[in-house]
Amino acid sequence: MVNTIEKRIYELIDSWNGITWPALKVQPLTDETSLNHSMNMDPIEAAELLLEIFEEFNLNVDDLNFQAYFAKHRKNEKSLTINMLIESARAGRWLYD
Repeated sequence: MVNTIEKRIYELIDSWNGITWPALKVQPLTDETSLNHSMNMDPIEAAELLLEIFEEFNLNVDDLNFQAYFAKHRKNEKSLTINMLIESARAGRWLYD
């Protein structure tokens, strides 16, 4: 059974899961789906989603190094996965960077 934290994070992310290029279809979400690579989210939209997740789970948004995941040069970005958000929400703090 999926726990409530995991379920809620998937619900929040699913509302932002649109058609991706080059597949031209909605990609299924998994723990390894990354907001920046798999979903290719726009940094502004990603910031809105992350703020919503961090507020809902009482995480300190200042602990997240946003530029590490949404860098000016995409090749330098770390992958920001759904699992990272789930694990951090469970821990009550951002666990990565």
